[in-house]
Amino acid sequence: MLDEVVCSRMTQCAREIEFFEQISRTLSLSLLRRNQLTRDIRRRKMNSEQRRKERQAAGALGQPPEIKLNDTFNPFHNDSRFEGGYEILKTVLLLPVMVVRVVVFVTSLLLGYLFTKLALLRAKNVLTSPFPQWRRSLMLPVRLCARVNLFACGFHWIHLKGSPAPRHEAPILVSNHVTFVDPLFLFFKHLPVIVTAYENLNLPVAGAIIKAMQAIAVDRISRESRQSASDAIKRKAMCNDWSHVMIFPEATTTNGKLLISFKAGAFTPGFPVQPILIRYPHVHMDPCWVAEGPVIYWLLFRLMTQFHNFMSVEYLPVIHPTLEETKNPNLFAERVRLTMARAMNTSVTQHTYEDAYMAMEAVRLKIDSASALLEFGEFKKISPFTVKEAKRCLSKFLALDCSNRGAVTYKDYIKAVDLPDCFLLQQVFRYFDRTNSGHINFRQYATGIAFISGHSRFKEVVESAYNFCGGVENLLDETALHRSLRVLMPSVSKQQVHLLFNRIDVNKGGLLRQTDFSSYCDDNPDFLLLFLIGKSSLL
Repeated sequence: MLDEVVCSRMTQCAREIEFFEQISRTLSLSLLRRNQLTRDIRRRKMNSEQRRKERQAAGALGQPPEIKLNDTFNPFHNDSRFEGGYEILKTVLLLPVMVVRVVVFVTSLLLGYLFTKLALLRAKNVLTSPFPQWRRSLMLPVRLCARVNLFACGFHWIHLKGSPAPRHEAPILVSNHVTFVDPLFLFFKHLPVIVTAYENLNLPVAGAIIKAMQAIAVDRISRESRQSASDAIKRKAMCNDWSHVMIFPEATTTNGKLLISFKAGAFTPGFPVQPILIRYPHVHMDPCWVAEGPVIYWLLFRLMTQFHNFMSVEYLPVIHPTLEETKNPNLFAERVRLTMARAMNTSVTQHTYEDAYMAMEAVRLKIDSASALLEFGEFKKISPFTVKEAKRCLSKFLALDCSNRGAVTYKDYIKAVDLPDCFLLQQVFRYFDRTNSGHINFRQYATGIAFISGHSRFKEVVESAYNFCGGVENLLDETALHRSLRVLMPSVSKQQVHLLFNRIDVNKGGLLRQTDFSSYCDDNPDFLLLFLIGKSSLL
């Protein structure tokens, strides 16, 4: 009997323990669900707050589109250096050889010039009418002089791979462009019709030789000139009375480590082209003639103080355009570029000759050229940014970069714009700092500036901002500007507004006309961000 009571009691206790364990599990699950729900609510609030801040930081025009820029390669940098005991000893030993080479180089250059003048004697319409065969024969000694010049520069033999196609199969030749040696070889080998810049026709000695090549002169800045050159390319490529048309589609020199964007001029006519790859294998001396590198005289000196310089030229098979590519030359240009890149075992980027100008500007300003490159091929997807605008933008960025580190921090930005530290200025800074890294580089800054200045509603924003500042009857005084800026930045001082007013009032008339305000906004598009972000209902 006692055993039955004990067993019953033990069973009841077990049931009570199981009941309490079930309650405990239920409470634990409820607690977990509540914590998860709390975290979800908090996350939603944070995301909502983040989206609100992003919308506010974007302003009335929105954020500029994301672009991917290539930071791996700088195609306009020559990293070879003249250092080490071997280089010094070799240069000293070869100085007598260099003197002989200089004499040979100058003599052959002058002889080539004399033969060129003879070939051009009484010639009319040199750039528009093909030479007769007898006049072209007079250029043979000039071509031999070009090979002597190559020999004097240390290119004793040149490795050739493949063979040039007949003109009727490929009327247009395209090649990568590394240095001044490239045209010398191509002149010797083909005597082609080249496409060159207008200013090269006026060069001493070389200008006459370029004319004798019946070059197509082009001003790369002028759209009309580029169109005229494109028509001339097509006209001369169609007629077998002309020689091959030779084009460097990159339109500038690079260090040969990659291929930058191709211009469509060589591919617009829709004729077959033969790509040519020119390489300069080296150990000590890189002959590339680029923006951030030695000047041409130092390159010549270095070439002539080498035992031997290596050069290889490869002729690729002729590439014929498809029907679609004849309608869209950019597709044809890109296929040829990728074919050349695969053969060179290298990559391609969206740098253009505008980037070469930016690299030269960076060298002039004594900064790293890589920090000034925009990859205009990608960058122009945002806005048709010109080189002039990019240079002005670079100058403004360097004014912001007080520490000369190539990156502007928020403290640098506040100090440069001379406005109070406030939430609005933080949002303006975040407009450029898309990665929330705490600093902005030139490319980020230029991206924001290009997007604002190139926006279709830019003029409308300027007018709205002027009206918001209190412009009455096309006039705005300093008091009204101060009053409106205090709405956006309550902590702004009269002294800060006074300095800003004087920067806008270039005529020092004491009153700002809308034209003055518009002109300042044209030069400083980031000034509009104060209104676009601080007053998002402006539009």
